[in-house]
Amino acid sequence: MSDVPPISIPLPELPDELMLDIFHRADASTILNARSTCRSWRVKLSSYDFQTTLAQRWKHHGCSLLMHFCYPSSLMNSVDWVMRMDASSGYTMPFHFPFLLTYEGWFHIIGVENGILCIRYSSMGKKSYLLSWNPVSRKSKIIQDPVYIFQPDLVYLYALVYFPSTLDYAILYIFKQTSESPSSSLSIYTSFRRNWNVIITCPPYVVTLDATYVTLGGSIYWLTCSVDDDERRSPYIVCFSLLSNTFQQIFIPRQALAHCYMLMLLNQKVCLASSTHDEEVFSTSIWHVAVTEEEPAWTRLFMYNGVAPLFTPAIFVDEDIIEIKERHFEEDGVDDSHVSHFHICRYTPMEKTRRTLHWVEYEDNVRIRSLHVYYETLYPV
Repeated sequence: MSDVPPISIPLPELPDELMLDIFHRADASTILNARSTCRSWRVKLSSYDFQTTLAQRWKHHGCSLLMHFCYPSSLMNSVDWVMRMDASSGYTMPFHFPFLLTYEGWFHIIGVENGILCIRYSSMGKKSYLLSWNPVSRKSKIIQDPVYIFQPDLVYLYALVYFPSTLDYAILYIFKQTSESPSSSLSIYTSFRRNWNVIITCPPYVVTLDATYVTLGGSIYWLTCSVDDDERRSPYIVCFSLLSNTFQQIFIPRQALAHCYMLMLLNQKVCLASSTHDEEVFSTSIWHVAVTEEEPAWTRLFMYNGVAPLFTPAIFVDEDIIEIKERHFEEDGVDDSHVSHFHICRYTPMEKTRRTLHWVEYEDNVRIRSLHVYYETLYPV
């Protein structure tokens, strides 16, 4: 061995811009480990600019679909499951929540946005909680369920929406204190305030809201129906803005009326899918609604047809439509024996072509409770 110590060569100091570009191309574990090195890099790698740029890069790697399957009986909520499927290849992969359920437990997915899942669950079937969770970073936060704060007679729904151009989100909770109350109330939890102290009285038209919704630019959109019995078939859209804390009622024009409806997002545009169907086929029109403070503008983008006996849940991925065709059969000669088929396909409107992503069959009466698009991010909870 030589007694001469090795020559130390000083390494060049890389500029922060180059280091950030390297981290943009790194995997999640590398970024999470680098955050723990020092406070300076923890701040830089947790900033809004870095997180949004990283999310856009990861978005090009593809997205997944989260399908919540369930049984119609409320006695079997504890055996609900979620299938995660690649939206391009149809490849399925395991997806496990960070909590356990007993026989009486249950869970509902409130929303999925920016890689964050908001879940309402009860492990024992008694007290329930809200959970915000990032599956990539494995970070989670338990939030008090507002049902124990307000103790309402009627619980309508929950929703997850992000403030525009920030890493902060809000959870909305709409309820009626008593069944005789003339109007509903809205309570808002935010990730920076962390309480349910904001309470807003909803306008009279905020009734019978559908549990599914879309969010865009700090606003959330629900579908609903008119209150009067004579106008039950006249649906409209309810919009709520987080920035102004105001509601807006958007009526669907006569030319867009159909049998059933679904709100969707296409290229950062709020769209309405209006479908008419019979026992064998369906016809769906995609309408873009430009929401303004004055009269909203409606434009029909395209129309497509398909074969399915029931209303087909659908969701946009990029510019394609993911369809889930659901069929149920009862086997002859066998009492209470059901078979459920789910055909998941991807429709490309520009080429008017369909390709099968996945086909699954269950030897029981199984339903789809909810459908979500999931992109991996490192957004904080």
